[in-house]
Amino acid sequence: MITWRKLTSAKWEDAWIERLQFVGPTRLAVVRLPSRKSLRIEAYALTRKEAEGLLAQFGGQIRIIKDKPVAEPVPRKPLPIRDRLWVVDTPASARKLASPRPTLIIPAAMAFGTGDHATTASCLRLLCDLAAAQPGAWDFLDLGTGSGILAIAARKLGARKVEGCDFDPHAVRTAKENVELNAAGPIPIRKTDVLAWTPKRTWDVVAANLFSQVLIQASEAIAKAVRPGGSLILSGILLIQEKEVIAAFKRLGFQFEAAIHKGKWVSLQARKKG
Repeated sequence: MITWRKLTSAKWEDAWIERLQFVGPTRLAVVRLPSRKSLRIEAYALTRKEAEGLLAQFGGQIRIIKDKPVAEPVPRKPLPIRDRLWVVDTPASARKLASPRPTLIIPAAMAFGTGDHATTASCLRLLCDLAAAQPGAWDFLDLGTGSGILAIAARKLGARKVEGCDFDPHAVRTAKENVELNAAGPIPIRKTDVLAWTPKRTWDVVAANLFSQVLIQASEAIAKAVRPGGSLILSGILLIQEKEVIAAFKRLGFQFEAAIHKGKWVSLQARKKG
């Protein structure tokens, strides 16, 4: 049996669990170390291609263990978002669901955003609420697009123009594949470092599902991307950093209207003053 393991900071446990969902719950383990500041992520029963992909993308170590059974990943159940969307992991699941609601097909893969993690699910709920409240045609920008799930959701919720970007080239590739899988194009997805980015236009709704320190460091650029009176979704925020993020965007003219708290994660909705 081929396995992969990596040491990481304990504070990113949830993020790693989401990123590695493609492994499946029966093949993924999180080992908490006595120091409580570090943990070990382990993936079991991998194919050679899966193991080498993890090693190339995230580092760590590959090990060979003999005489261990290979367990199949457990399919995800359809995930309802408000009464507006479904999220499934395969086209077959979408056909079986046969729902009149728009259905997003997001395979479990090595990119953030399958809909199961607290940050992504909260962003989807906030996006559904904002889409329902738009008075007319609206445009959407997805910063830190990951799997492309928010960009695809925005398209299916009626957004006129949609764009996405991510710093991770693997995420960019995955998002493009998911846009095609969902027949949601055209949605340009670009490799972008948000910390070195200058927006060339404004958007009615902007989502930034990034880590707190990135949100704070890029706050001025993110703020410039939102039109006056437009809406901003912020996520990837740890509970202990919520006040710091809010303060950074309040200084730039945003009024906060909603917050979703899920465990140690926070997602926020704000409006830019006109």
